[in-house]
Amino acid sequence: MNNTKTSFRLIIIRRYSQLNLFKNEEEKYRYTVIVSNRNKSAEEIVEWYNKRGEYSENRIKELKCGFGMERIPCGQFFANAVFFRIGLIAYNLFRIFQISILPEDFSHHQVAAIRWKLYQIAGKITYHSGQIFLKIKRVYYALFKEIRYRIYKFAYD
Repeated sequence: MNNTKTSFRLIIIRRYSQLNLFKNEEEKYRYTVIVSNRNKSAEEIVEWYNKRGEYSENRIKELKCGFGMERIPCGQFFANAVFFRIGLIAYNLFRIFQISILPEDFSHHQVAAIRWKLYQIAGKITYHSGQIFLKIKRVYYALFKEIRYRIYKFAYD
């Protein structure tokens, strides 16, 4: 920070700290320091800084845990690269589906919650008069009808 030629500002946030029962601490406050060169107010920078977990770190966690990318499958570089690319494609398709197709109340759910709320709904596929039907409980009919309509609009608009 001493050798930079550009200007920046330090935003220091002081919060009360919860004392640890098992350590003899005298600190009442916890400090967070944000270094920024953005031309915005301190409140806007702190708000942006606090959102970074949702927009980057939680997305990485979702990719790793929600799509099985915690471990690479083998010791071959190119095989691992293909595995990781397939995982990224799956994640991106899921995000497109989540943002563009699913109703608004699904927009902040992780893939595990969407699996639980949507993909694991019991249904039965039947064939009748040359057509394919999916039979589900009546309470899910409106949700599936809306998703089907949104898929149609997404595909043909």
